[in-house]
Amino acid sequence: MGGLGPGYRFVTWQVGPSIRRLARDGRVGVLPLRFRDIPRVFGPGGRLAADVAVIQCAPPRDGRVNLGVSCSIFPSVIAAARLVIAEIHPDMPRTAGETDIPVDRIDLAVDAVAPLGTLARAEPDAVDEQIVARVQNLLPENAWVQLGVGAIPDAILARLHEHRGVSLHSGMLTDALGDFLDAARPETRVVTGEVEGSHALYARVGGDPRVVFLPTTVIHDVPHMAKLERLVSINSAIEVDLDGQVNGETIDGAQVSGVGGSLDFVEAARYSPGGRSIVALRSTAKDRSRIVDRLSTGTAVTIPRHAVDVVVTEHGVAELYALDLAERAEALIEIADPAVRSDLRAQARERRARRAS
Repeated sequence: MGGLGPGYRFVTWQVGPSIRRLARDGRVGVLPLRFRDIPRVFGPGGRLAADVAVIQCAPPRDGRVNLGVSCSIFPSVIAAARLVIAEIHPDMPRTAGETDIPVDRIDLAVDAVAPLGTLARAEPDAVDEQIVARVQNLLPENAWVQLGVGAIPDAILARLHEHRGVSLHSGMLTDALGDFLDAARPETRVVTGEVEGSHALYARVGGDPRVVFLPTTVIHDVPHMAKLERLVSINSAIEVDLDGQVNGETIDGAQVSGVGGSLDFVEAARYSPGGRSIVALRSTAKDRSRIVDRLSTGTAVTIPRHAVDVVVTEHGVAELYALDLAERAEALIEIADPAVRSDLRAQARERRARRAS
């Protein structure tokens, strides 16, 4: 980023750790974009249709390269781009799904000079495990499961094989997928847009025909997912207010993530026969309650209150669907840290009084 000249502006839909400081300094434009909309914005005919696509892929074979561990948005941006640059990775696995690209679609190819990037596994602690146990009790048999990223989703993924008939449909999966595959049945299906984890995981998904990589236009398509029976979406959050609004992208007004795909899966789970959506989070983080009276000014609403189904912390499960605002507040207070419940109740009473006046 330091090498960009004054004539360039960097705009992204995802503020990762490496650019958060630049975003705070105003050097990065943040695009509030649901993941399902990325192909229509950056793909053919989109308002920001890609001019250049830079991809990572496996070496050519039979006239085709393979996108390997990340299909996701790339078929759409490749289709739009006038120039496609491919970084050829000898350690990129060839994966199943819609990951093959004709060699003649590549304009410039370069050999990779570094190994594929990895993502360290998030290790759950005792509190995370309590949350995992509560989430497991909510899962039906023969479910399709979507998972977000983090210690809690990783821990859930590692134990999903304990549930009968589980298959996966998820935007991104991490290292715990290897644990799931080790114990899952031969007929288990795993459908994903990308994986990020260790080199061992990358090699594993390249050799397992149960794992299929599909583009965002399928993975995040709400009508498609709604046809999956018993689709359960499991995502984490930064905080949830007493109306049920979920913030998954800002802290004290600073962008630390992006809109992402959580709402895509939450909506699909609502329409799926027997489906449900779960927001799982610790009740506190860095001595701050993550169940709050209301989201503060400048805080993004990643998932609106009307879309939230179930919220889980280590202290319990709040079933919010079809509850009025007062009932929602009480259900969420009951799963907050006991040390803040009396304050939250007082704040909720004051807010109800203001609404009534």
